[in-house]
Amino acid sequence: MRKYFNHITMAMLLVVTASSCKKWLDVTPGNQVRAEDQFSSEAGFRDALMGVYLTMTEKAAYGMHGSWASLDLMGLPYKRLNSAHDFFEMQGYQYKSVGATPIIEGLWRGNYKSIVNVNAILDNMEKKKAIIHPISFSIMKGELLGLRAFLHFDLMRVFGRSNYAGKPELASKPAIPYVTAFSKEVTPQQSYSATFQLMEKDIADALVLLKEDPAFANPSRPAGYYAEVNRTGFFNDRSLRMNYYAVKALQARVFQWQGTASKMEAAAGAAEDVIAHSQARLIDAGAPAKDLILKSEHLFALNIDRFYDIINPYLSTGYGTNMLEISETDINNIYEDNTSAGLSDFRKQNWFTLLGNSEHTAVPKKMLQSINDAANRNRMPLIRLSEMYYIAAEGYVQTNTPLSVTYLNTVRRSRGIIADIATNADQTTVQAEITKEYRKDFIQEGQVFFYYKRKGFTSFPGLPAGTTAGDNIYMLPFPDSETGSGTREQ
Repeated sequence: MRKYFNHITMAMLLVVTASSCKKWLDVTPGNQVRAEDQFSSEAGFRDALMGVYLTMTEKAAYGMHGSWASLDLMGLPYKRLNSAHDFFEMQGYQYKSVGATPIIEGLWRGNYKSIVNVNAILDNMEKKKAIIHPISFSIMKGELLGLRAFLHFDLMRVFGRSNYAGKPELASKPAIPYVTAFSKEVTPQQSYSATFQLMEKDIADALVLLKEDPAFANPSRPAGYYAEVNRTGFFNDRSLRMNYYAVKALQARVFQWQGTASKMEAAAGAAEDVIAHSQARLIDAGAPAKDLILKSEHLFALNIDRFYDIINPYLSTGYGTNMLEISETDINNIYEDNTSAGLSDFRKQNWFTLLGNSEHTAVPKKMLQSINDAANRNRMPLIRLSEMYYIAAEGYVQTNTPLSVTYLNTVRRSRGIIADIATNADQTTVQAEITKEYRKDFIQEGQVFFYYKRKGFTSFPGLPAGTTAGDNIYMLPFPDSETGSGTREQ
């Protein structure tokens, strides 16, 4: 990150037109005139904020490798790719290979580029607060702080060590750099404990500010409260922005990752808040044929322009060896086809296209884009409501197992599963059911790998024979530019 930050703080890029999001502007200490132009009006701040979201949709970040591609391949039992495939080395955990190195560097640089842009906007917002409507200021600053925490947390989930809850010695070890200032100065690493504190502070501050968010349930607001600030619809469709309940869901994730009894309790509480008050709803079991991405469950998603051009070549039968395939046997194992739970699960029925080949493989189609489906295309979910049910369920496994079962059964019923988990199931059984649900629900979203990493699983389906999973699998290496001079420790 040292070289990268020196580079981008000398030539930082921000998107500045909300209509096209294609015009780029240098914002640097040596180019203050153009920066002053950018941040001379509230509209300029709005454009810059949208530029952060656009940067996050790049292939190096959440448009490909930070979601449905590399991270998903690393956590689920896809058919082994041939050596010419774009993702071959990542699927094989060959992190130092020629093919994997640029992908890993892209994940690092992509998120830190967004973080630098976030910090530049925050820096200028404080200086220009007088020109921004107070409601807009609160919402946008809340989004930016939430994004900063979100981006750093994913960097920790990718580049940090596994099984944090099971390794108390990690609390004092150096974590990823948590960057809170727009500056040319190199940000020093802090301990995991201190880094989590910074993350939690950004989240807490964001939640206070986002009580002005239209997504936040507040019946005391007068009619027309947002009439002036939302004349152009800028604050519409909050599921495509870092809204109040997306930040609350992020808080649940961050608490859960730390894994102590008190943090697990706090994670469950945050998740329950989202379940009870957000506008997101679990999909009806009869609806998924029309809504494969479960849009009603999206707490935070990105709008990826021409997403079909990016993802469809890997999910369509006409693209040959580029296809991402899963064997029918593995699909049946994931969805428990030989049990009552698997017979009616719509995920198995609707999320795969059987190829009818001699290898008996299928292509996942959950994220397959239809040009004609304007309501659902171009959306990449990054946080969904079902995860909040799973977080709540795991938070109560040891302290209130029947309640844990209730949360799991609620999601299972929405997936068409008729057979409930018994309310008197023991803790081991319930935790195993949570693991099954992550495998079933998050295909093509990259979350299964993070689940295994958080839990510290030493083996999982799809791991090469004879391989024991530890940080050799779970911890992607810092780019060489960060460690070459000994300034960073991983």
